[in-house]
Amino acid sequence: MLLKTTFLTILVVFSFAILRAQSSTDALTQALERHYQDAALPGFAVAIVNEEGVLYQHGFGYADLAEKEPFKPNNLQNLGSVSKTVVGLALVKAIEEGKIRMDDAINEILPFPVIHPHHKDIPILVRHLANHTSGILDSKHYGKSYVYAGNEQEGPEYHQEYLGFLKSHDKISLKDFLFNSLHRKGKWYKKKNFLKASPGTSQEYSNLNAALAAYLVELATGIPFQEYTRKMIFEPLGMKSTAWTIDAIDKKRLTTLYFPAGKIVPRYALITYPDGGLYSTIEDVSLFLIAMIKAYQGNSDYLPSPYYQILLPGDADEQRAFWGMGQKSRNIGHRGSDPGIQTDLQFNADRQIGRVIFANVNAEDSEELWPQYEKIQDIIAEFEDRIAAEAGK
Repeated sequence: MLLKTTFLTILVVFSFAILRAQSSTDALTQALERHYQDAALPGFAVAIVNEEGVLYQHGFGYADLAEKEPFKPNNLQNLGSVSKTVVGLALVKAIEEGKIRMDDAINEILPFPVIHPHHKDIPILVRHLANHTSGILDSKHYGKSYVYAGNEQEGPEYHQEYLGFLKSHDKISLKDFLFNSLHRKGKWYKKKNFLKASPGTSQEYSNLNAALAAYLVELATGIPFQEYTRKMIFEPLGMKSTAWTIDAIDKKRLTTLYFPAGKIVPRYALITYPDGGLYSTIEDVSLFLIAMIKAYQGNSDYLPSPYYQILLPGDADEQRAFWGMGQKSRNIGHRGSDPGIQTDLQFNADRQIGRVIFANVNAEDSEELWPQYEKIQDIIAEFEDRIAAEAGK
């Protein structure tokens, strides 16, 4: 009788633990679903991870509104500036291989010189690109990086003005784009493409820093950047659905992208693809973030010390190789925004819990949608500690 009572007690305790774990994830799903119903976002997906793995993944709303296709964690879309976190990792892997150093002058590697016009005797270093202190600015010509990449018949549901904008740009190489922007004989070159501050003294965010850093990795390793990241990052981390071009992914899983007013965003690509053109899924980016949390904790064979310390911010600084850290939040990661997409990748430096968010609308450009997108962060924050704690029991 005692044995039977003990067994029943254990069964009840075990069942209660399962129900508690289920209640936290279910409560998060219900809260996010209620938020989706109250919001005007077309769709979004989220993930919560820690060093041990994926704690939560779920999609809400639609990957395509007209087809009523649900937004799922395996849906693909471009990541915007979250792509720069991959550039940072690629740079550090090249450093680990001994191919490049943070304090290398970029003109020791480039086939054409990039000279700061206001400080011609001060070299721009790789380090300056990685922490956005190079003095390089995007300038008004940066928009020429966006080119048409669609082949569908665009009807009135597509944003016709943006379609014309994309089709007006020539498809040139990354090398030529950088040359035209940064070399004194480039057709878009002007002194005002650079800050007046000298390299290494003033931080100014610039997409071209990441594009140029990726090009340097390509030159230093002798391997095309797309191939290098596949070999050194995507394959080792199991990111099977991740690629830099639309032709290298499963197009059937692409989300339809929307402007805040509701028009569909025509398919586009970036000539400066490393700074914002990576295609991936919540599932794949979760694997990437798990690997970075492991590295930050010093538990990684993939990115051991001291290399993770080159990549990821710590107490001594707030920004390293294209990864930033919030002063108050102490969240380490990056945010992305481009026509039709809003993305977030981050983990907390103290609690080592991470989150990934994709949305198929550029919410940042809308006074209505931006608070709705930011509330996703707030809702996740209410549950992530509890979900992580319960997963560890």
